[in-house]
Amino acid sequence: MSNWVGVFKMKLTEGNGPKVADLLRQVADIDMPGNIKYNMAIDGDTICGYEEWESSEAHKASMRIPEVQALVSQAFPLIDGKPEMLFEGTNI
Repeated sequence: MSNWVGVFKMKLTEGNGPKVADLLRQVADIDMPGNIKYNMAIDGDTICGYEEWESSEAHKASMRIPEVQALVSQAFPLIDGKPEMLFEGTNI
């Protein structure tokens, strides 16, 4: 069985990189069934992320977890535009 992998980039509004990084660190601490790896990297006001899940359905289900929804709703107003999905697929 192949795992689902997503790689994305977010440009943040000026000066909000550290705040969004803190919110994403909190997401990583939530029990998200099916999550294998959740890594984020920051450079100024840009964050790139790598997520690996047992399936795309597990990833979608994580977005319905109330704690995840609360943190994402705090982060979205600080994003400059839409997050850019750089890659989405299955690992080999």
